[in-house]
Amino acid sequence: MTGTGRRVAREAVLVVLGGAGLGAAAWALFGLASYRARPDLCLAVGLTLAATWRLVGTTRPDLEPPAPGPADAAPEPGSFPELYLLEHRLSWGSVDPERFELRVRPQLVQLAEERLRQRHGVDRWREPDRARGILGEPLWLLMTGPPTVRPPSPSQVADLVAHLERI
Repeated sequence: MTGTGRRVAREAVLVVLGGAGLGAAAWALFGLASYRARPDLCLAVGLTLAATWRLVGTTRPDLEPPAPGPADAAPEPGSFPELYLLEHRLSWGSVDPERFELRVRPQLVQLAEERLRQRHGVDRWREPDRARGILGEPLWLLMTGPPTVRPPSPSQVADLVAHLERI
């Protein structure tokens, strides 16, 4: 099982256990109040609350993960904290369309604009036809297309980055 699969399984177990606990607590509280509640409804409400709580938690913007290792330790040869953070963003960008639109796509667009400006002296707003010819269709659509419904796969993102490097 991959890391993403383990995380999803762990979160599902936490939602089920939390929901069952909330349902049992609601059923017990109703019992204390001399109200005879149906256990299946209490369980359903508890599961709904736990799932809603988890979904709301996923809509919060992520805090950037701390740089690996203790602050006073010397970095290992070949370790690049900025690269780690970028890799983290890219990996999440291939899972969540909203995160791709808010974090990954703007960075890729900015890189493409910088490459156009620095290496070819082209501004995509002033010379869109020339910029489109230099970028190619996939990058042009990334820069000018509508928000994506489904984020690109990791291999598609790797292809876009490789094409950016060739510009």
